[in-house]
Amino acid sequence: MISVIVPVYNAEKTLKRLIKSLVAQTDGDFEAIFVNDGSIDKSGEILEDACRDEKNYRVITTKNGGAAAARNIGIDKAKGDYICFIDADDVVSPNYLKTMRELAENNNADVVCTKYARNKTADFEKVVNDVKVIDNQESVDMLLRMEINNSPFAKLFSRKAVGEMRMPNAMVAEDLFFNYCVLKRAKRVVLNDSVLYSYITTDGSLSTKFSDKRMESLKVVQDIDAKEQSFYSMARVFMEAYFICERIVVSKGTKKYATEFRIVCDILKKDRKKILDDKRSTKRQRLIATALRFGPVFTAKMMTAKSRLKKAI
Repeated sequence: MISVIVPVYNAEKTLKRLIKSLVAQTDGDFEAIFVNDGSIDKSGEILEDACRDEKNYRVITTKNGGAAAARNIGIDKAKGDYICFIDADDVVSPNYLKTMRELAENNNADVVCTKYARNKTADFEKVVNDVKVIDNQESVDMLLRMEINNSPFAKLFSRKAVGEMRMPNAMVAEDLFFNYCVLKRAKRVVLNDSVLYSYITTDGSLSTKFSDKRMESLKVVQDIDAKEQSFYSMARVFMEAYFICERIVVSKGTKKYATEFRIVCDILKKDRKKILDDKRSTKRQRLIATALRFGPVFTAKMMTAKSRLKKAI
């Protein structure tokens, strides 16, 4: 059985849409655990109605503690052999659970990684038969290279691989640390390019603005680097430092966040030459490292302008 864990916080506008996509699943052997994370809107009423109609649905109500804490509660209560996470404002295709289960069982995999679409409609399904089976170290390297996305969704985890692992209660990058720890324990990981999950962004998400909470993500990748001591983990720290640098510059916060800005600039200065000298660096990493010769503010403005131009084209 698959345990589907859904953290819910003030999701009354999107929750029925998600529930409808779960009801439509072609694989019915699953339980849906909705963790109502202290919602103050009508989310609780919607969940209670859904649980009355569907025997395999249940709701757990708790004080607001954030998505990571809600997912951890779901893991603790899960009864399934597999675990997957879905956000309350997203949508999955009818074949989502069926495809994920088949990929896991047919390849004796501990983790299945698929793709997701940024799409607000239901017209996003793409099923791909080709699979790549890799071991845990290759999967960790791909995660650090950002070739496997950080997200907890669009993935299926065996209960055995998750074990006692839980998400740290950080506001940013708790999913990266969770994925790292589970992939490190996995014996077989399946990569598949099927698109069966629609990730719907919302205004004001943490990824679109900077706050000092973002520094927690730097600590997460630094902790991973301390364990891995590899080029890829160092490069991931470099990139996280750059992401923070860029957000500070774009939000014109170099004075307001002077301490944070100095910390990330020191990392960029320290590791810039390593990025340039190693053949394993990506083109983007090399471009950033090269531009840093002219300073972090110039680099952030240049890369931001380049990204906007690409989107416009």
